[in-house]
Amino acid sequence: MTTAVTHCQNIDETTITGTWKVKKATALKDADKAETKELVSGFQKATYTFNADHSFIFDSKSNSKMMQQLVKMFQKNQWIFDKKKKQIKVGFKKEGYSNITFIVKQDGKKIIFLIEDAQIEMLMKKV
Repeated sequence: MTTAVTHCQNIDETTITGTWKVKKATALKDADKAETKELVSGFQKATYTFNADHSFIFDSKSNSKMMQQLVKMFQKNQWIFDKKKKQIKVGFKKEGYSNITFIVKQDGKKIIFLIEDAQIEMLMKKV
């Protein structure tokens, strides 16, 4: 089951800036592991805000310990967008924005964020 994903050239900071919710989160590997299920569920219930001043706000309705740790970890984080690689990198400048990387794909009208480390794909909707 492979689907062709076109890397759209018009995704830029303006597209990304704003608040996003997850319509559907899918684990691309280890989907049956308890930890992965917890992450998928937590990310699914989260809100991702990329502010124009490059501050990043992550909030999850999940009360799992792992998600609460992530909410803490992302406090005061900044984001940058690498247009060439189509990546949103979140973290602290001095650490190379290394807390989380979202690979942004566009498939028709759909915007997909892939969390690189966790291999979790999220169909996103701007709110």
